[in-house]
Amino acid sequence: MVTGTERLMGRLKRRGPVCGDVGGLLFFVFWMTRARQSALPPGVGVLVDLATVALVLVALLGYQLAQASAPAAWLGWGGVAAVGLGFGGSLALLSAGLVLFGISIVRCGVHPRLPGWLLAGAGWALMVSVALAPGFGRAWANLSIGWSVVMGAALVVVAAALADLDVIERAEARERAGSHATAWR
Repeated sequence: MVTGTERLMGRLKRRGPVCGDVGGLLFFVFWMTRARQSALPPGVGVLVDLATVALVLVALLGYQLAQASAPAAWLGWGGVAAVGLGFGGSLALLSAGLVLFGISIVRCGVHPRLPGWLLAGAGWALMVSVALAPGFGRAWANLSIGWSVVMGAALVVVAAALADLDVIERAEARERAGSHATAWR
C-alpha cells in the first residue's frame, strides 16, 4: 500500500526535473533583481519570487530524494536547506547551498556528475560576487561589467546544470529502456 508520504516523494521525483528547467531560468531574474536592488512591478515581483522559490526547491527536493541514502546525501540535504533559507534574504547562503548540493551530486554518483560540478562552480562564482562585488545589493551602485559578466555566466551555468540533470537523466532512462527492450528480443 502506498502512503501519502510515498506518493508525495514520487511526485517530487517525477516533477523535480521539469521544475528545475523552469526554475533555473526564473532564478536568473530573481538573482539579478536582488543584486541590483531593482524592483519589478509589485504583482510581477511577488509572482516571480514565489514561482522561483517553489520551482527551484521542488527541483532540488526531487533530485535529493532520488539520492535517498547514498553515502554523501547528507551534503545535499544541507544544500537544500541552505538554498531554502537563502531565498529568505541571504544570497550568500543561497550560493553556499548550491555549492553543497553540487558537491553532493558529484559525491553520491546517483545523478550525472557534470551538472554537480557545474552547480558547485557556479555557486562559488556567485558567492565570490556577493562578497567582493562593490555595490552588490544596492540600488544606487551599478555593478561593473566584469562582475555583471561573472554573475550572468554563473546564473546561466546554474540554469544549464538544472536543465542538464533533466536532459541527461531522460537520455539515460531511454537507453536503459532500449537495452531492456533488446534483451527481450
